[in-house]
Amino acid sequence: MTEVKRPKDQLKAHIRAQNQTLILETSERVFARQGLAKTTTQMIADEAGLPKANVHYYYRSKKDLLEAVLERILRLWLDSVSEFNVEEGPTRNLTRYISEKIDQSRINKNASKIFAMALIGEESFVLEYLRNLFVTELSREKATIQVWVDKGLMDSVPTEHLFISIWAMTQTYADFDAQVKIMLQKDQLLEDDYEEAKQFITRMVLAGCRVKEVEV
Repeated sequence: MTEVKRPKDQLKAHIRAQNQTLILETSERVFARQGLAKTTTQMIADEAGLPKANVHYYYRSKKDLLEAVLERILRLWLDSVSEFNVEEGPTRNLTRYISEKIDQSRINKNASKIFAMALIGEESFVLEYLRNLFVTELSREKATIQVWVDKGLMDSVPTEHLFISIWAMTQTYADFDAQVKIMLQKDQLLEDDYEEAKQFITRMVLAGCRVKEVEV
């Protein structure tokens, strides 16, 4: 009897996963375009081509939906940024980290904009997520940086301000891409623009930390 029901259960699970993915991806676009306050579940349902009741079947309220979108964004960011490898030294790690952050701004603009909106609005879900997870991540990277400082590979720097500065410089290419396009006098940012940003920001960070060219 169980064997007969299994294919149907698998199909239901597949449909559920498809619908949830559709709703979250659509919500990300609508939240980024309309803003967190102006977005309604009806807007999301219309753009997804689903009845509003279907959206509420998976997410009881707009708040639940926003939290699901934010959790998806934060997990994506954590998965797409490499942990520091103490053996590789500061030059490789900081260069890779900045490159990955710029890639996030290029590929996931909507995600970055929603995250910025949530921070400005002091959404409790994001603030708690940062306190519980990002602070732990930062503590680990801080310990790695201290090893490099002790080895003479770079100057001692306030790690918190280092990461705040990197986030500000890299995420602006998503959060304020309209401003960047005006400054560069372009209708669209090209991959070369992001590559140039990577190189410039990397040079600034490495110089500011006085990272040594030769790592031991």
